[in-house]
Amino acid sequence: MTEEENNPQNPGPVAPDLGKFKSVDALAQAYRELEAEFTRRSQRLKALEEAVRSGETAPGTAPDAAEKPAQDRVFEDGEALYAAASQNEAVRKRIVGDYLASLNAVPLMAAGGAPVRAPARRISTIGEAGAFALGYLKNQT
Repeated sequence: MTEEENNPQNPGPVAPDLGKFKSVDALAQAYRELEAEFTRRSQRLKALEEAVRSGETAPGTAPDAAEKPAQDRVFEDGEALYAAASQNEAVRKRIVGDYLASLNAVPLMAAGGAPVRAPARRISTIGEAGAFALGYLKNQT
């Protein structure tokens, strides 16, 4: 072995790489400021999330007049509205009831769908009776 390998020179304490900071104190101060800003933003985010859950405007924010409410944006797509309405039986019954009430001129079968019978045909002369009997006898064979 060589003498350099046996006696390694100790250059002393190695200075840490601080990047753009000039001292450890400046780095620590920047970290504290960053941590304070992160805390403020986290608190603000939590307040906004609570406001969205409760359905009101968050404190310190003014609603934008051009912005649609969140519920309107969700139901712009007809499929989303259809899916939401079809999952609720009371909503479906109300929609169908309102639709049927709007159809005033159309008679609807109320129960069971029983067919409407034609009025009975009354024979008033001997000639009509003969024609009816002849038609009946031809259809029997």
